[in-house]
Amino acid sequence: MSNMNSAHALYDRYEAAVRIYGEACAAAPEQWHRPDVAEFKELLLPYAESGDMNCQYAIATIHWLGLCCETEEEFLADRSARERATRWWIAAAMQGYWPALDNLVTCGVGAEAKRAGEAWDKLKQERPDLIGSSHGMPIYGPEFVQELSRRFYGRVIAEDA
Repeated sequence: MSNMNSAHALYDRYEAAVRIYGEACAAAPEQWHRPDVAEFKELLLPYAESGDMNCQYAIATIHWLGLCCETEEEFLADRSARERATRWWIAAAMQGYWPALDNLVTCGVGAEAKRAGEAWDKLKQERPDLIGSSHGMPIYGPEFVQELSRRFYGRVIAEDA
């Protein structure tokens, strides 16, 4: 199996585990659920470091959501999770993976996140036709973020690449 196929197969396994975790959280949101995906951080890391954008995005999600933490207390005490997630969102977004750019703008920290946020604001002014609305609230869908990716990083790749 090629390195790329191995990365995709691993990412698919990770996605399935995250779905199961999400269902457990939705069923009982009042309690902390120990994520059963922590092992994926170590498994995905070599692929993320070698440039696989799906694995980079997964590593960012693991950090951002505390999916590698055993307890809620451990998650709440981790002050650098946003910085680690931001690093991986940037890596994936620079390759045109627009969901990572969306998360970089909405949750990222640091200079690159600030620049991306400024580009987002500029795009809002220039292309209001890309912004939807629901109950009077703006909706920034895939078309908006894909255009931002084209402008900010010069490329866009489909979400399920």
